[in-house]
Amino acid sequence: MTTLAEAFESFERSAWRLEARDIYLVHEYDDALDAFLSGRPMPPRADGWAEVVRAATKRGATMSRIRLVGHPITDYTRFEFAMYVQNVEFGEDVRIVDRSWLDDSWATAPDVWLFDDRLAFRQIYSDKGEYLGAERTSVDPVVEMRQSLSSKAVGLPDFQLTDE
Repeated sequence: MTTLAEAFESFERSAWRLEARDIYLVHEYDDALDAFLSGRPMPPRADGWAEVVRAATKRGATMSRIRLVGHPITDYTRFEFAMYVQNVEFGEDVRIVDRSWLDDSWATAPDVWLFDDRLAFRQIYSDKGEYLGAERTSVDPVVEMRQSLSSKAVGLPDFQLTDE
């Protein structure tokens, strides 16, 4: 059975993520988050994401995500937006959907990854936002989520991150 890590290495055409939480607790980013919140320059990224995205684009695959933004906008969401600028520079397509544009059925949307429209994983988090792992999930509902959200999503530069 393919793991999430293996899927990143083996997908051929596309990898898509739905990022649905307003807060994540990623200790790997503690220093960068602290710098961001303090108004200091963030340290260089060492999470390996640039290599993942560049390897995918080099082999002709695309990487994209849709980020749901809730209100009030959290400090972590603001921090992620600062990081997304680099993601786009790496070659990832980052799109945004404000939760106010959606009906209430999206309130409990899961974080998922979809690879080549044939392999999907639900990411599992604690209530505090700690990553607990990933489990395989049905592909069709994830494809439907992507299709539904894609028509509402705007590109990162076109989204105003405000609580208005």
